[in-house]
Amino acid sequence: MSKIETLRQSAAVSNETRLERLASQIEAVRQAKHQSAEDLAVTLEPLAQALAALTDETRQTLIEIDRKSREQADTFTRQLTESVKGYKEAAAEANKAAESLDRAGQRMEWRHYALAVMTGLFTAALVSAFWLWLKPPVIQNSLDAEAVAEYLKPAVIEALKRSKNK
Repeated sequence: MSKIETLRQSAAVSNETRLERLASQIEAVRQAKHQSAEDLAVTLEPLAQALAALTDETRQTLIEIDRKSREQADTFTRQLTESVKGYKEAAAEANKAAESLDRAGQRMEWRHYALAVMTGLFTAALVSAFWLWLKPPVIQNSLDAEAVAEYLKPAVIEALKRSKNK
């Protein structure tokens, strides 16, 4: 419950009590039979003083309620202004971060391409280096005509015999 509500309830309870007393005093004045104006003035004076005090206190209470309302409105306005300012600052920072992230992403894209090319070149260089270092065995095909003839001689003779028999 806010301070203003508490103040209003307190004023309402105090005013109800006073109004009840004033109502009973007004009823007493109505039922009284006064002999003179002075007698009536004596009876009405406390009633008029109570009404004046009630009016004065009501005015003071309303002034206090108004002051508290203005303070609360000023506090709310200040807090709202600070919140909006904070929101704007956060939005600006978020935009800066998004732009920075976008630029970093573009740089990262080119770096990935460069890394892929460099990896390919490095792999090719390593394969070439190991190939040259290990020097695979050289296979030289040299045929000895005599050895081939000796090897094929039985098969050729057999083939010739078959062809003569036919």
